[in-house]
Order: sequence, then structure tokens, then C-alpha cells
Amino acid sequence: MAINALQVAWLTRLNELGVFFDGASLVEFSPQDVLASRRVVEKIAVPKARSKNASSLIEKVYADDGKLKPSVASLYEMFGVTRYASVDLLDHRANWKQDFNHRFKLPRRFDIVTNFGTAEHVFNIANVFASIHDALMPGGVALHVLPAFGDIDHGFFNIHPTLYFDLAQANGYVIEDLLYVDRWDLRNCVLEETQAPDGCFDGLPITQEVLKDRETLQRRVSETFLKNLQSPSADQYGKTFPSIAYDYCICALRKVDDAPFRYLIQGYYGGGSVATTPGIIENSKLISLTRHCAYIALRPLLNMTHSLRGRLKLGRRLRSLLRH
Repeated sequence: MAINALQVAWLTRLNELGVFFDGASLVEFSPQDVLASRRVVEKIAVPKARSKNASSLIEKVYADDGKLKPSVASLYEMFGVTRYASVDLLDHRANWKQDFNHRFKLPRRFDIVTNFGTAEHVFNIANVFASIHDALMPGGVALHVLPAFGDIDHGFFNIHPTLYFDLAQANGYVIEDLLYVDRWDLRNCVLEETQAPDGCFDGLPITQEVLKDRETLQRRVSETFLKNLQSPSADQYGKTFPSIAYDYCICALRKVDDAPFRYLIQGYYGGGSVATTPGIIENSKLISLTRHCAYIALRPLLNMTHSLRGRLKLGRRLRSLLRH
């Protein structure tokens, strides 16, 4: 599992959206390697980094010392992350050893949790999302980069956009960013060659509006896949990837309060997205809107409050707002 050029561009985008801040803590669900080339990080991340030491940090990212965990920690440090950790069952670099099939709680909680190509390999995938929820502080953000279409047998599952919408609705998350990126690795190859980040997420054929319309999404994904098979990038880079052109959906979800995690039933079929709470189905859109407005009102305070006690206090304030 690795952070490629597209993910570097996305992390830079999230930094501009205010997801990162100075002194943030981050835990990776499975420690990542840095696959993106040095020139990509220099061109995309360094000019917009939060850290004033970004130029020196890049030396640590690409230090040839055989230790990959410090490398990725230094990449995150460019965006303000000063406390890094990771969890995994098999990777010896992880700070904690956990089987993702089973829900768990870490000894401490974090501002940011990454799920970069992890959940699709876990049979009991729902518990990955539940454990991520438990690992986040109130106001913290989960970053998901997961396959959506085409890469047959890459993992057990493809994760479709409907999951992020229903996950947000059921748990009161705020969707900070949601992108459906077609021909994922082909786009990554083009970005590595051009180092032109400004347009890598502009003009995506599957827009956020398309994601909200199921039938339009289904047709657009199929049509786009067929076009991508005939694209110049497929001719140039397709032989590198057995599946040729496949899609990823990437999403940043902010946990607003400290309410327990709610497991889901797909809203399209179940009439709502929460399996265990009668009554929330009818009111789910209103609840999500109310939570979003409350979050917007308190977002500046959440970003300035780094202590767990302070975040819990703000979380209680949010729940108080929701009761009125």
C-alpha cells in the first residue's frame, strides 16, 4: 500500500480545504509507503505545504535508509502533522497490532485517520469503518481512498459512492470532499509525467452532482469506462496494469460529535441508512442538515481546540444543539 502522485495532490487539496492544521495527529490504518516521485512532491506539495521546513522534510521523505515509516511521517509533517502513528496486523512498522476484522479502540484518538487501500482487503469491512470512527476525535477527519470499479480481484470489495453518503447520513458526518476518479492509475501516470496538479481533479467526468443520481451514475461510469479503454493514456500506460482502466472514489468525512457509531442499511433500498435506530429514517435528512449547520457554527473552535477534553466539551455542546 502506497501514496501515489494523485494522493499527494489530494492531500494538498485537503490542506487548502482546511482539513489539516499545525500540530495535528494522524494514524494510518496500515502504514503506507511513498510511491509518488520526489519531483511530484517538490512540485505539488512543497509550494503549498503548511510547514516552513518543507524543503528539508523532503530529504527525510526520500532518505535512503530503508525505513519507510519515518518517510511517510515526514510527508504528512509538510501538512502540519506532528504526531504520527499506524496500526496493522502484519506490518512490523505499525505502532499497534490489530486484526481489522474485529472492532477495536486504540489507546488514544486522532485528528486524522487514513484508510488508503486497506478496507477492501478486510472480510469484515464494516468493522474497519467502525474502528475508524472510534479512532477519531470529535471534529476529526477520516480520509478514504478505496477502489470503486473495475480492478477485479484487487480486494474482496469495491466501495461505491453510496456508502459515503449513507455513512455520513447515519453518523452525522460532514463530507469535506468527495471525488470519483476514473482511470485511477492511468491518471496517476499522467500526473507523474506532467506534474501539473491544478487540473488533475478538474473536469472529472463523474461529478459530485452525478454521484447523487444513481441511474445517471451507473450509465456515466459504464460509458466512461468504455471510453477510457480507448484513451491515449490507456494506449501509453495500459500494459502496466492488468485491469487497464479502473476507478477509485476518495472521500474525506468529518466526525462532528462523539456519538456511537451506527451501522448501515443502504438508504436506496431500506428507505434510510440506519439499521438500528427506529425513527431516524424519517428524520435523517433533517438530522444531517441540523448537524451540518451546528458543525459549521463551531468549526473554528474545533480546529483551534486540540485537547481531548476541549473536543468532548464541544461535542456535548453539539449534541445539546441537536436536541433543540
